[in-house]
Amino acid sequence: MRVKEIERTANVAWSPTTQYPIYMVAGTAAQQLDATFSTSAALEVYSLNLADPTLNMPLVSTIPSDCRFHKLVWGSHGMSTEAGGSGFIVGGTDNGGRSVKALDFNPFQTNLLATGASDSEIHIWDLNKPDSPMTPGAKSQASELDLTTPPEEVACVAWNQQVQHILASTFTARCVVWDLRKNEPIIKISESMSRMKSKSVAWHPEVATQLCLSSEDDHTPVIQLWDLRYATSPVKVLENHKRGVLDIAWCAQDSDLLLSCGKDNRILCWNPNSSKPDGEVVYEVPTSTQWSFDVQWCPRNPGIISSSSFDGHVTMYSLMGGGHPVHQCNKVADSFNTNDPFAQGAASQQSQQGDVMPLQKPPKWLRRPCGASFAFGGKLVSFEVAKTMPQQPASPREVNISQVVTETDLITSSSQLEQALMNGQYVEFCAMKAANCQDTMQESIWNFLRVNFEKEPREHYIQLLGYDKTDLAKKRFLRTVEYK
Repeated sequence: MRVKEIERTANVAWSPTTQYPIYMVAGTAAQQLDATFSTSAALEVYSLNLADPTLNMPLVSTIPSDCRFHKLVWGSHGMSTEAGGSGFIVGGTDNGGRSVKALDFNPFQTNLLATGASDSEIHIWDLNKPDSPMTPGAKSQASELDLTTPPEEVACVAWNQQVQHILASTFTARCVVWDLRKNEPIIKISESMSRMKSKSVAWHPEVATQLCLSSEDDHTPVIQLWDLRYATSPVKVLENHKRGVLDIAWCAQDSDLLLSCGKDNRILCWNPNSSKPDGEVVYEVPTSTQWSFDVQWCPRNPGIISSSSFDGHVTMYSLMGGGHPVHQCNKVADSFNTNDPFAQGAASQQSQQGDVMPLQKPPKWLRRPCGASFAFGGKLVSFEVAKTMPQQPASPREVNISQVVTETDLITSSSQLEQALMNGQYVEFCAMKAANCQDTMQESIWNFLRVNFEKEPREHYIQLLGYDKTDLAKKRFLRTVEYK
């Protein structure tokens, strides 16, 4: 269900994990027009407030721009310094002839930015010295891996999530992986038989040698999972989209969750590590009847995802339930008073969404990795989840019971109390505590508690008050005789 919405056709980026409150930057999407045919462009920053039940996201700041944006990234470089406390926002634009559509910040060295443009150009920028970018290999070396392929546009770049000097880049029919220590490409991934048209690449969050490639070709609308150790064919092919896949995003906090959006107006959440050969769809996000061309996980709150669509909306959805239902609308179609030729039909889309099941198991960021609880007698019960490699069965959780002794007198007292409660020896326990008291007041309190557990508490109350049962009986007899 959707929780927030921005009425913009925009490319977006979330603020880094360390940034709070959570922000989103939106840049006017290049090569797109809204219903008013506006040619203006801007960079806008919005605040995410989930405590507000409305769909509105407050606009924090806006900056006019001469160019529209193909891609935005928000890096954490400089967030620890006073000069740039909110990090860096970088946008890829075009000037009418050349365009930059591929951007990614290095997760280990946050000052390093990879960019990809037309003519097979890939640059590595150091934000501390932005005047002299590094070019991996020769300008067209990516194309020289296949001498019959002319230089072409770089569609996507992505840094490896485990090894800081490995970078992946996608072109029309292949993916090239670079080793920047050697400053050269080390492997080319392609499938000539499938006619796959590569669009996006996403590295496995935990396994350094695995990545996913998506195809935007309507004839092969698939997502391929590759292991670079066995790069002759994909390890698995995820098949559920009916038309080309436009974007994919792997969840950094849970490697069992992979998002994809396509030309079939669907946003799917996969478990790429499932044993099912064609992939397992664990959730389908209810969307509008327009293409979503970008999906992203919120780094600080992965239960929230964002989607940019061609109907003029940037929508935030919650995978944990709640929010507002999706209403089918299309501003461009409404402006021309005509039906959208690319829509799949609202009725069929709604019927598909009605069959969607929520997540069947909690995501990893909600699972307690460890826990502990104290019990009587100084006992400590604890558990922890043993780490396993992806695609391996989860190991059983081990529960440990240990004895923690810090104050021996306290442990002895608690053990005595536990034994008395177990055996029902309330009178004996109170009598023992009263006999060992050094304080008169404490002794009186324990004697009072003991009387409450006696079989005939009334007689014991009389004794506790300092009266003798026999003397009281004699006094009562004498008063009766005198009266007669």
